[in-house]
Formats: sequence, structure tokens, C-alpha cells
Amino acid sequence: MKKAKRILVGLKDAAHAVELTDLACRVGARGASLHLVHVIELPDITPLDADVPDLEAQARKILRTGERVAKRSRMKVTTVQLRAHSAGDAILDELKTYRFDLAVLGYHHGRTLGEILLGTTAKKVSLHAPCQVLLSIPRKK
Repeated sequence: MKKAKRILVGLKDAAHAVELTDLACRVGARGASLHLVHVIELPDITPLDADVPDLEAQARKILRTGERVAKRSRMKVTTVQLRAHSAGDAILDELKTYRFDLAVLGYHHGRTLGEILLGTTAKKVSLHAPCQVLLSIPRKK
């Protein structure tokens, strides 16, 4: 795989932000830029502009965690907090709009009823991404 220069990193939670950002830094080319994305996923009936201060604070914490890792590795980094009804669709829109070389995502083993019926964000992105996708799948405990 050719070293990527523009990398989108999807961050779902603070526990995996360090691992995924570090992975992106290691596979990126020298001077590569990272685009750290956290999607605040809201139920379909909730307006996207709804007031969700707890989720926004959590998103800022997750993005700051990833940003610290990227800066320690001397990577150029931008962060973005998105709101969507589907995280997969939001990430795909970012990938298509900004033409990234690589997407780095985590896959978590916990399966909700919604994931069983509709699929996971990682699955949706890996099937429809316009670029290569690197999935980090942690060992089951």
C-alpha cells in the first residue's frame, strides 16, 4: 500500500482515539495531513440542530485526544465535529467531498439490534468509500 498523504480518521470514542490516530500516523506519508472526524449520531426523529451539550462536550474531548497524538507525531491535523442521522453517510460525504487517500476506522465487537439490521458504520464505509479503508479490529476480550 502506498503511503497516504490525506487521511480521514473516524473517532467514535476517547478509548480508541489514541489507537486509531497513532495507526493513521504510522501509515501516513511524511508530511501527511490527518482529518479527525467525530460524528454526533442523532436519532432520525431528532433535528440535526438539536441542543445536545453533553454530546458536544464528549466530541470535543475525543477530538482533542486524537489531536494530541497527531501533534506528537508531527502530523498536520484538522478536526471536525459532524452531526448526522447516520455516521456512515456523514463519513462517506467527507471522503467524497475532500478526496482523501485513506480512511482509518475502528470496528467494535458490540453488536446492537440496529447494527444487526442496518449494518455498522465500518461496513458501510468500507463498501462505498472512494478510497482505501483501513479497519482496526481489536481482539475480543
